[in-house]
Amino acid sequence: MAVLAGCTVSTSANRTVSPPGFERAVADALEREVGQRPLVDCGEDPIDLVEGNTVHCEIGADGDTTVYDSTVEVGDVEGTDYSVHVQVDEQPKS
Repeated sequence: MAVLAGCTVSTSANRTVSPPGFERAVADALEREVGQRPLVDCGEDPIDLVEGNTVHCEIGADGDTTVYDSTVEVGDVEGTDYSVHVQVDEQPKS
């Protein structure tokens, strides 16, 4: 699944995207795949836009306390554009 999104640049050597921006990209990708927009939490640190970078995000649904871990891989990085590939665990976090 691919999503293109903009990012901000930090003092890091790599371009980064803010957690809220990255979470939107992940939610957009999952909504297209499953037809429902999830709640996504990828933490508080900026995400490096580096090809192959993986980020763990928590995935949930509004009104449900069940949370799943996911691995999100950053790909197709071109300047401030990138795609995400999201793999959600089959079992909820305990």
